[in-house]
Amino acid sequence: MTQQKRWLGHFFVLLVSLLFVFPVVAENSAANPVAHRLLANGLEVFVVENHAVPLATICVVFRGGASAQNPENAGLFHLYEHMLFSGNEKYPTQAAFTAALNRMGVPNWNGATGSQYINYYITVPSNRLSEGIEFWSWAVKKPIFNEEKLEREKEVVINEIRGYHTDPDHIFQNALQSRAFYKFPWRKNIDGPEENIRKTTVADLQKIQATYYIPRNTALMIAGDIKPDQAFALAEQWFGDWKGGAAPTIAEPPQGPIPANLKLAFADETFYQGVSMVQYLWRGPDVLRETKDTYTADVLLFLLSSPVGRFKTTLMEKGPGLYDERYIDFSYPTSRDGGTFGFTTYLRMGIPGAPSILSRSEALRKLVLEEFAAIAEDPQGYFGKEELEKAKTKLIDQNLLSMEVASSFVTGTLTFWWSVATTDYLFSYEKNCKAVSFQDIKDLIKKYLIGPNGTSQPPVATAVRYSTSDGWKETGLQADLTAYGYQEVQEETAFWWQQQR
Repeated sequence: MTQQKRWLGHFFVLLVSLLFVFPVVAENSAANPVAHRLLANGLEVFVVENHAVPLATICVVFRGGASAQNPENAGLFHLYEHMLFSGNEKYPTQAAFTAALNRMGVPNWNGATGSQYINYYITVPSNRLSEGIEFWSWAVKKPIFNEEKLEREKEVVINEIRGYHTDPDHIFQNALQSRAFYKFPWRKNIDGPEENIRKTTVADLQKIQATYYIPRNTALMIAGDIKPDQAFALAEQWFGDWKGGAAPTIAEPPQGPIPANLKLAFADETFYQGVSMVQYLWRGPDVLRETKDTYTADVLLFLLSSPVGRFKTTLMEKGPGLYDERYIDFSYPTSRDGGTFGFTTYLRMGIPGAPSILSRSEALRKLVLEEFAAIAEDPQGYFGKEELEKAKTKLIDQNLLSMEVASSFVTGTLTFWWSVATTDYLFSYEKNCKAVSFQDIKDLIKKYLIGPNGTSQPPVATAVRYSTSDGWKETGLQADLTAYGYQEVQEETAFWWQQQR
């Protein structure tokens, strides 16, 4: 079992891997890559037919995770994931659960709790498809929760989250996220405080089951060497009698704006020596609230990504000690709750006679905003007319590759988009990307990054991370912490529950 982190590594990873799409054609036609059916109980079933190998992947997805949490149940979605693997009415023990997987010849299985969904999947020989679908029906409909199993899994989960809470990457990103989204910070951290896990009861898990593990909050995704009609019939056979209430409301009310003048500095003994990482964070669109803006954001990412383009070239020429243009990145991870734009780069440290890294991060932020203002003034002149079409083409072509492997498509791409946005969003992605104009880009930058008239700039958070051993070499760094109003990140105060004690 794995846990998906809210921030998949550093912001310097351009999150284009989440932007997959394919052409939309009529359901159940010979060319349709995805067949879809809605059962009477509200369960959505998706089937991706691919006969390349005699295998089938069965994935069950639930909307939830961190975005559905409150202060009292933060961390319980992760604990529930562990408990689901510990047994159910047909396979009452973890040993019986595992034995069933072995009998089916399962080569690949896992479960994950993320910021916006929970999913579980197995891959079986395609002639064991019926057994595989039945297997998951027992697991999600009839789990067994008892105190003895719960106490055992509590210790497993607590040991996992202790590892996360001592990881410098986790500490740094949680310090930033919990302060940027201070109204509902528990929606940005799936771990939760240790005490929440310790006090969990069987009744708490049953409440999560009754609220989130229900047909109207679930998708069953089946991919591989199968026929859609066969898969739909099996889904009806094993899941058709599943009952539950209305789909839960998730991520409401919305996260607010990032607070003004949020600045963090993290001296980390494990960080790379000789360089510092600088991040700027703006509040971005939420995919279900500002849908059109998210398509524009994805196109803008591609326009800014070229290492020889004007954006990176200008920053390298004017920036105060930037490390390498390959490590200048602008990102927008699509999210239904608390969307953000992020700029990340690395600056050299220990430059003789240079101002401190904090002083240079202040100068760089000003330079980045100046470049965004230049783009907004004349985006076509800044990038060139042909570059817009190239960016759209690259984005769409890369997205088409997601259909190459059916199993990874359903466990990754389709899972993500069904959970975070909708499949309608996914199926109309190509059309909406093609419609993005330079005017849309201008409007996006003014709305989220620089303000409509240049005088009411939206808040931007700044976070700087550097090696502890480098910090003392930076002349004026300690004085600049105070002068520029930076908060020093500490392990003891990084997480939201530590700040609220």
